[in-house]
Amino acid sequence: AKAYKIPNFPEQLEATVSKIDAEKANSDKKGKKEEDKTKDTSGSTDKKSLDKDKPILPQLKEKFTKSQKYGTDKIVFGMVSSLYNLAESVVFLLTGFLPYIWDKSVSIAENYGWNETDNEIKVTLIFMLVTTIIGTITALPFELYSTFQIEKKHGFNKQTPVLFFTDKIKSLILTSVIGGPFIAILMKIIKWGGQHFYVYVWAFMFVFSVFMMTIVPVFIMPLFNKYEPLPEGDLKSRIFAMAGKLEYPLTKLFVMDGSKRSSHSNAFMFGFGKNKRIVLYDTLMEQVDDDEILAILGHELGHWKLGHTLSSFVVTQLYFGASFYCFSLCYGEGSTDLYRAFGFDGVDRPIPTMIALLLFFQTIWAPIDKILSFILTINSRRNEFQADKFSADLGMSAKLQTGLCKISLENLGAMCPDPLYAIYHYSHPPLVERLSAMMNLDKKTK
Repeated sequence: AKAYKIPNFPEQLEATVSKIDAEKANSDKKGKKEEDKTKDTSGSTDKKSLDKDKPILPQLKEKFTKSQKYGTDKIVFGMVSSLYNLAESVVFLLTGFLPYIWDKSVSIAENYGWNETDNEIKVTLIFMLVTTIIGTITALPFELYSTFQIEKKHGFNKQTPVLFFTDKIKSLILTSVIGGPFIAILMKIIKWGGQHFYVYVWAFMFVFSVFMMTIVPVFIMPLFNKYEPLPEGDLKSRIFAMAGKLEYPLTKLFVMDGSKRSSHSNAFMFGFGKNKRIVLYDTLMEQVDDDEILAILGHELGHWKLGHTLSSFVVTQLYFGASFYCFSLCYGEGSTDLYRAFGFDGVDRPIPTMIALLLFFQTIWAPIDKILSFILTINSRRNEFQADKFSADLGMSAKLQTGLCKISLENLGAMCPDPLYAIYHYSHPPLVERLSAMMNLDKKTK
């Protein structure tokens, strides 16, 4: 957390943003001359154009201290919560928590005439329900503190306790409705698939991923937020025009009431084939102007045009395939000693498939997952630079730079993160790196 203790505004960011302000001022002067020539004699002014005249650097400097405090609070909280999660996992493993909960689930199942040998899937569903409830309870204090202490303290939280717990209940119901059948089918495939069950599991995970990508934005997300069509106007026309130019089959544009829960901003795309959709947070539309929204969407469309979205999906599927193949090597009659070491020591009792999965991902696969996650983070950062370049090549470099600065300003983004911490944890490059990269591109094209 040393980076968040730095009291002075970072020199590199100051130099970079100063250049952006200077170029913006020159551009605004030229625009003002043209505006004066065609100015309406009524003397009316465009309120939004006045907002554009404000230099970004003084505003960033004004928010620097707040950004540092927000970053400090988040990183300290993250360290405490991560330490707790690690301690909880270790304690659960060493004390035989999973075997204990499994035995309790078996006892509950026996009340309905089910046993763990013939009705393993039903016992597994009871087990997952119990562990989900326990996990929700243990995580609740951290979620409440993050939302109603840290986010509220820094002016981001808009949720009420009622909305918070309503969301939590909805999430638990959805987890049961979707997660229950998913687990049941997964267990069935592993039992039925024989020695090469991982191939069938892989195919199932692919189908399930496509299914979730289809229903989440259309049916699940509207349960939590309101989506309204972007009003007719210049912005909508320009977005559709840009999508048409890039051959992106955009069919609908939505505005989401993100301000219902937080003042953080975002934009995203979803859809398959010829039915693509774009969603803008209402907070984003308040924080940046129309040209900057177009530049930001140019960046997002760049991910699609450059194949980042598809490659990310393919990598995810390869990850599933690799993980379940490795699990197949640790699952079976020859691997019972591994699981009995964690408390399943009944010689005549079968090793529950779900327990085998959980122990595998918590122990053997965990270090591999850390390495793979780091590689994917590096690739994500590379993709972000490429998407920035794509938007810049569309002639929107300056607007993307100012848009990113404003978003960072409004969201109290980290202005001088620790380089090593950023490399490992940040899926997006720090602001100053992105701005510098785009400015270098601008120099080459001039």
